[in-house]
Amino acid sequence: MKIKLIAVLTFMMTQIGFSQETVKDSLTQKPTDGTAVEAIDKTQAEKLTAEEKNKQLEAEKIEKQRIKNLKEAEKQRKEAEKEKDKAEKERKKLEKELKKAEKEKEKIEKAQKNIERAKEKIEDNKKELKREQEKFDKQMRKGKLDAEKELKAREKLLKLSNKQKELQLDLEKAQIKLEKLR
Repeated sequence: MKIKLIAVLTFMMTQIGFSQETVKDSLTQKPTDGTAVEAIDKTQAEKLTAEEKNKQLEAEKIEKQRIKNLKEAEKQRKEAEKEKDKAEKERKKLEKELKKAEKEKEKIEKAQKNIERAKEKIEDNKKELKREQEKFDKQMRKGKLDAEKELKAREKLLKLSNKQKELQLDLEKAQIKLEKLR
C-alpha cells in the first residue's frame, strides 16, 4: 500500500513539475528541479511513517490503558469478594451468637420452671404432711391407735418430713443453678 501511494505521489509530482515553469526562489536560493521533488517525496514518506508510528503508539497506549483498567476492575472485584466473604463470616458469627443467646434464654426459662415445679411440690407435700399430722393427732386423741399403727403413722410422718427436706434442697439447687445462668 505504501509503495503504491509513493508511486502515485511520485507520478503526480513529476507531472506537476514538468507542467510548470521553473521559478527561481529569491529567498532560499534553491533550485527546483528533480532533486527537490525527491526531497518532497522523502518528507511526505517520512511524514506518513511518522503518522503511522504515532497511530501505533496511540494504539499501544490505548491497549495499555485497557489492560490497566481490566487489572483495576479485577482488583476491585477481588476486594468486593473479600468484603462479601467478610460480611458473610460476620453474619454467621452473629447467627451463632444469637443461637447461643437463645439457648441460654431457654435454659433460664427451664430453670425457672423447675423452681416453680419444686415450689408446687413443696406446697403439695406441706398440705399432705399437715393432713397426715392432723389425722394422726385426731386418732391419738380418740385413742384409736395401738402401738403398731402409731409406729406406722409416725414412720409415714417422718417420710413426709424427709421428703419435704429433700424437696427444699432440690428447690435450693434449682435456685443456685438459675443464679449461675444469670
